[in-house]
Amino acid sequence: MKKVTVIGKVHQSGLDILYGHGGLEITEFIDPAVPVSPDSITGADALLVRTGQVSEDDIKDANNLRVVSRHGVGCDNVPVAALSARGIPVTIVGPVNAISVAEQTLSMMLSLTKRVAEYDQAVREGNWNIRNSLKTAELAGKTLLLLGLGRIGSEVAKRAAAFALNILVYDPYLSKAEINAAGATKIENWRDGLGSVDILSLHLPLNQATRHIINAKTLAAMKPSAIVLNAARGGLIDEEALCAELSGRMAAGGAGLDTFEVEPPDPDAPLLKLPNVVLSPHSAAMTEESARKMGEVSAQNIVNGLEGNLDPGLIFNRKALEGREPYEE
Repeated sequence: MKKVTVIGKVHQSGLDILYGHGGLEITEFIDPAVPVSPDSITGADALLVRTGQVSEDDIKDANNLRVVSRHGVGCDNVPVAALSARGIPVTIVGPVNAISVAEQTLSMMLSLTKRVAEYDQAVREGNWNIRNSLKTAELAGKTLLLLGLGRIGSEVAKRAAAFALNILVYDPYLSKAEINAAGATKIENWRDGLGSVDILSLHLPLNQATRHIINAKTLAAMKPSAIVLNAARGGLIDEEALCAELSGRMAAGGAGLDTFEVEPPDPDAPLLKLPNVVLSPHSAAMTEESARKMGEVSAQNIVNGLEGNLDPGLIFNRKALEGREPYEE
């Protein structure tokens, strides 16, 4: 009987796939306060990882491991290089959460542009005259820069076009024609154009090249009224630098953050106290529809991985595995 360890709470429809398969011994770690026992990893044939961090040291003695399924599209909490070196595929759920995250990105964009929280509070406090402050703005005609036009970035571009935004894209992996087909304009050097950008939205993985890609230098090049949106990975932004800008030169701008460098963030962090910041608890993908689809795909990836029948398009480390025998030790 194959052993499957599930780390984090997974939608019941996904668990139904695992429990309904037969021949699988499943161990669940739902409560993040309960540590995952070492033998649950070292003895596993498959890992389904939603939350927590699985290290290279954790899997070094996992000799039966055949597949690691991520409940999401980012793999920064699993040791991809070490798994690739052993010929073990790491799978992702593909585009199933793209619409949810794109909608959250647009909701933060609208909330900041229309000052939803500020105006709501003003009405509750009797400050009706705020309507004459002209603090709000229209999206039409504004310039949106998307760093990355993958599954989520593409969905953001579709929705942004409906608001008549001028959409710029930096994505070195896509051609000018591909980006034009998405209703956007390809740029080669995104840093040089920051001064003309009204809204910057991040759709990048987190790695050594992208950590703190938004920092004091890049923020200093932006308009004082600019908005920064991040529903990708928290480490993409230097939060200390962002806080300094938004509480000073960019006070007329704002930020929408669904992800943070440390999660959950410190409730007393200065960034969380700023009125021009809209926050959500890394929940952009956690709609009922998205959670169900992520649970189902991540579970099916476990089944397919154990049966040697994975969808190549869902193997995150496919390039690293090319030329190796499947599941080579």
